[in-house]
Amino acid sequence: MKIPPSIVLGLLLFVAAYNWNEPSRVSAASEQQSTNENTKAQQREREDAVKSIEAKFNEYDKKFDDLEARLSTVSGTDKEDFRKMIQQLRDQKKDIAAQFDSAKNASPDAWRLIKPDIDSRLAKLERSYQDASKKYELTPVTPPKNQQKSPPKNQQKSY
Repeated sequence: MKIPPSIVLGLLLFVAAYNWNEPSRVSAASEQQSTNENTKAQQREREDAVKSIEAKFNEYDKKFDDLEARLSTVSGTDKEDFRKMIQQLRDQKKDIAAQFDSAKNASPDAWRLIKPDIDSRLAKLERSYQDASKKYELTPVTPPKNQQKSPPKNQQKSY
């Protein structure tokens, strides 16, 4: 039985075409694996960032509580101004926390867009806290110079 050359040529082209597509399947599988690894890495990165930001929120709560403890050392109109400043800091943190809560469950692409804004707002909150803290810093109480004790006469140096 004689096989016509056109059939042989057709079979060769079919086999060649089949093998030509095979590397793309391997490539597609490796791309899928790479995509899965990237997704997992992004999820870990987001989880770490979420933990870090939540820790910062807890830290700010403690810092603001410390500022409120300083209120007892302030009097007059300064006391009310300081109280308002602390409330503004708490409100600022609350706004950032609301944005953060909505961003926690966002898509990875949305998270990458929102996170820099959250970081920027946290940096601004830190600056505001530092300003408030410095403005109402505790200073040690020292008696006026004319009321300071002079050393006893037997300890005074004679020249």
